Amino acid sequence: MEHMKNFFVEFKSIFSTQDVLKENEHHANIVTATTMFNIYIICIITYILVYFNVFKIGTTIMNTIAIRGFFLLVVPALFCFIIKGKNKWIKNVLFFSFIIMLAMADAILKYNVTLIIVIPVILAARYYTKKFTIAVAACTTIVFCISSYMCVKIGPQDLNSYNLIIPKGTTITVDSTLRDAVDNVDVDEGERVKNIFIHFFLPKFFMYNIVAFACVQISQSGKNMIYRQEEITKKGARIETELDLANNIQKNMLPSIFPPFPEHKEIDIYASMIPAKEVGGDFYDMFLIDDNHLAMVIADVSGKGIPAALFMMISKILIKNVTESSENIENAFNRVNNMLCDGNKIGLFVTAWAGVLDLETGVIEFVNAGHNPPLIYSNRTGTFEFLRTKPNMVLAGIEDTNYKKHEIRIEPEDRIFLYTDGVIEATNSANEMYGEERLSRFLNNSLNLSITDTIKELKNNIDKFVGKAEQFDDITMLGLKYRGKNDNMVVNAEKEFNANMNELNNIQNFVNSKLEEANCDFKTITQVNLVVEEIFTNIAKYAYEDREGTCKLKISFDGNKKVFDFTFEDSGMPFNPLEREDPNITLSAEDRDVGGLGIFIIKKTMDNVEYNYVDGKNVLKIRKIL
Repeated sequence: MEHMKNFFVEFKSIFSTQDVLKENEHHANIVTATTMFNIYIICIITYILVYFNVFKIGTTIMNTIAIRGFFLLVVPALFCFIIKGKNKWIKNVLFFSFIIMLAMADAILKYNVTLIIVIPVILAARYYTKKFTIAVAACTTIVFCISSYMCVKIGPQDLNSYNLIIPKGTTITVDSTLRDAVDNVDVDEGERVKNIFIHFFLPKFFMYNIVAFACVQISQSGKNMIYRQEEITKKGARIETELDLANNIQKNMLPSIFPPFPEHKEIDIYASMIPAKEVGGDFYDMFLIDDNHLAMVIADVSGKGIPAALFMMISKILIKNVTESSENIENAFNRVNNMLCDGNKIGLFVTAWAGVLDLETGVIEFVNAGHNPPLIYSNRTGTFEFLRTKPNMVLAGIEDTNYKKHEIRIEPEDRIFLYTDGVIEATNSANEMYGEERLSRFLNNSLNLSITDTIKELKNNIDKFVGKAEQFDDITMLGLKYRGKNDNMVVNAEKEFNANMNELNNIQNFVNSKLEEANCDFKTITQVNLVVEEIFTNIAKYAYEDREGTCKLKISFDGNKKVFDFTFEDSGMPFNPLEREDPNITLSAEDRDVGGLGIFIIKKTMDNVEYNYVDGKNVLKIRKIL
C-alpha cells in the first residue's frame, strides 16, 4: 500500500495555502481508511479467538460485527485507496460508515466497549478542518444517543443496570437467557431505564462531549499548524534560493576560466575554492597589473555564512582595485587595512597572502597578513618547502598597521602553492587534522603532475583522509608554475613513427609537447597541428603504397630568433608537393580540381616550406616564426 507508506513521510508542500489544506486532506483520507481497515482486521482476529474459545462473546454477535464491518469498514476503505483519497466527498462516506459501525458496536457490546465512539472525532480533529470536525462531533452525538437507546431496548442485558433497583437478597435463576431470567424478576422498567440514563449514559455522554470539545480546538490548532508549516516551507525555499544565488554570485566573482592569461606562456596557474556551506569566506584572485606583473592573492575571512561572504566580496574588490593603483604591495595592504577597519562594527578580519610576480625576472614581492605560509618548489633542490616569514597583522584588525613586504626569486620550472587553513585543518572522524606534514608530503610525491591535476588530486586526497566527517571550513588552493621567458630556449628533438594513421595522435602529442615548452600561443599550436596532420596523413596513406614504412620528425626551436623548424623524412616514393600548382580558391568546390588544397594551406600558414629528395628520402621542412 504505497499510499499508506506515504502517510509516514514528512509533509512538505510548495503550493498555496488552499492547496496545502487540500493535499493534507488527501493524506487524511488515506489515514482514516487505513484506521478503518486495521479495526476490521482486529475484529477478524477477535472473531478467530472467539471461535477457539479464547474470548467468550456470542457467535451471533461476532457474525453480525464481521459481516456489517466488511461493508461499513472494508469496502469504503478500499474505495478510498483506489481513488487515492482525492475525491472531495470520500471523507463524508468514510466517516458516515465509520460512525455507523462504531455505533452498532457500542450498542451490541455496551458493557465491553467504552467510548469507541470518540475515534471518528479524534481522527477528524487531527487531520481535517474545524468545520468538518464540528460536523463529525454533532453527527456522532446524535448517533451515540440512538445507539444508547437501542442498547437499552434490544442490546444485551447488563446486570449493572439492575443493580440499583433489584431488592437486596433477590435471587435470579438463569434457565435459558439472562433476559428471560431478568424478565421474571419484578422490577420497575422505568426505574431501570432511568438508572441506565443517569448512571451509565450521562457520564459517558459528558466524557464524550469533553473529548469532542477538545478535538474541535485541536482541529483549529492543526489548521494553524499547516499554515505555519507552509509559511516556514516557503521561507525555507526562499532562503535556499537566495543562498544558491549568493553562491553563484560568489563563484562568478572568482576567476574560473583557466588558463586565465593564455597569452602569457611564462606561467601555468590554477585555483579552486570549495565552500563548507552554501557561501564561504575564502577567496583567491589573480590579475595582471601590467603586461609584466602578475598579482596573486589568497585570503580567508573570519566567521562563516552570509556575513563572511559579504566581507569576502568587499575585501576581494578592495585588494584588487588598490593593488592595481598602488606602487607596491605593502602600500596596497596599508590602504586596504584602513578601508576594512572603517565601519567594521561586527569585528570581522581577513588573513591574506598576496604577491606580485615579475614575469621577466621571477622576482615575487609579497605580504603575509596573518596567513598560512605558502610552499615553494625549487627545481634545483627538487622539493617543496614552506616559505616561512614573520607574518603581519591580519587585515581589518588594527587601523594604521604598517605591513612589511618580503621578496624571493623563483627560477623557471619552480612552483608556488597557496592555501587556506581549511586544507591543513581538515579533520577526520578520529579528530585528526590533515596537517602541514601531509600537505608537504603529498606535494613532493606529486611533482610529475600539472598544477591543475595537483590541486584536483590534493582535494581528492583530503576527502579520502576526512572520510565521512563533515567539512567544517572552506578549502581554497592556488598553484602557479613559473616557466620564465623563452628568449634563450633551444629545443632539439627527433622521433620516428610508423607511417600509419594509428600514430597520428602520438606524433601530434610529440609536437604539442615541444610547442608548450616554447610557450606558444593557442593560434600557433592550432596552425601547426593542422599542418602536421596534413603532412603525416599524406605520408601514411600514399608514401609507401601497400608497404610498411616509417616517418621521422625532427623539431628544433631557437628562442632568440623565435623560430620553429619541423623536418619530416620518409623513405617512400619520391614526391615533391611543392610542384603542384596552387588551387584557384575563387572557384566553387565543384569547379576546382581535386587535391592540392592541403599543401596550399601549409604554404599560407607557415613562414617557409622546402622539399628535397636526399639519399632516397623525401625531406619536407617547414618553418614557423613566432
